[in-house]
Amino acid sequence: MSDRAPVFDYAASAPWEQVIRAYGGREELDEEIRRLVADGVSKDECWERIWDHEARRFETDAEFRKAVQRVYQTAGVDVISVTPWVHERGVPEHVGQRRDLSRWQSRFTAADWLRKITSPRDVRQVAETDEVGIILNTQNVGGAIDGSLETIDILYNEGVRIFQLTYNYQNLLGTGCNDPSEGGLSSFGREAVDRINELGGIVDLSHCGKQTTLDAIEYSDDPVAVTHAGCQAVADHYRGKSDEEIEALADADGYMGIVGLPWFIAPGDENPTLDVLADHLEHASSILGPDNVGIGTDFFPADSQFPEELLSYYKEFIIGLGFDREKVESRTIARGIGEFETYEDWPVIPQKLGERFSAAEVEGILGENFLNYWERAV
Repeated sequence: MSDRAPVFDYAASAPWEQVIRAYGGREELDEEIRRLVADGVSKDECWERIWDHEARRFETDAEFRKAVQRVYQTAGVDVISVTPWVHERGVPEHVGQRRDLSRWQSRFTAADWLRKITSPRDVRQVAETDEVGIILNTQNVGGAIDGSLETIDILYNEGVRIFQLTYNYQNLLGTGCNDPSEGGLSSFGREAVDRINELGGIVDLSHCGKQTTLDAIEYSDDPVAVTHAGCQAVADHYRGKSDEEIEALADADGYMGIVGLPWFIAPGDENPTLDVLADHLEHASSILGPDNVGIGTDFFPADSQFPEELLSYYKEFIIGLGFDREKVESRTIARGIGEFETYEDWPVIPQKLGERFSAAEVEGILGENFLNYWERAV
């Protein structure tokens, strides 16, 4: 058995849409969307059919499953963290997340090469096989538990291991990164952090506001993570972290993954290159050290194959999730960043990192750093 280092990415979503296009044909999918819209089917329902109904092929169609596996194999990523998520407006978040968790359980059953990852040991085992590991996460603990601290235990028992305290808005735990409030971690948020620590989960602060981030870093008994964010010193965006936050993270032996979405790490730049991603990694490394940074592309929907017919709908959808309307409406979605246009282009990332970091540092950034962090956090 070799000692190959694992490759990890916080990708938020599985590449269903890209696979549907590769499997059924891009024009076929676009034509289906146009037909549905012409027939009066709401874009809500079009969205749901693509990201839910179409993804169900995975459970029933062996060839489709092989197409998904090929995407991951081409990307060269061993372990991905994904978010069980609700894609329907009006569905309570805690209901949608539990429903999508059930769908992920079905996917694990359907594919013998898809493995639920619940411990650092699982990561090392997957890196030695042809399997693809999935670490389940929640990006909004406040929404996922709906005021019930005991629900954290339920999520953990179902396989969730990464617990992001807030999304963009304030919730019962604390303040999100794009909320006008400057509040920090609440008393209930402290109880949630305590419970996540006790269970052995990862406290994630990627979308948390500044004070909530600082409070949680200081309060948590275990090292915390920022799995997918940028550096505000490189690009001033609310999805980035200030040097003060990164320094606090460094003092607490934490971990930071750099997000790959161009509108977060290169706002206002219509044609950013992968050098921007490397710039953020270099800055984070200058504070945390190169052994405590990694990759969290969060690549959906940067993929250049995103259906044009649903771009305006998607913008409204994410505005509803707490992203800034003016910034969202003025940005271009689905263009990738430099040569990284679809998930299968993932190998261009280590190529770019090789221009800035040593071979050993690149190996760490690609996955070993996250794994080492997880081992010390539990």
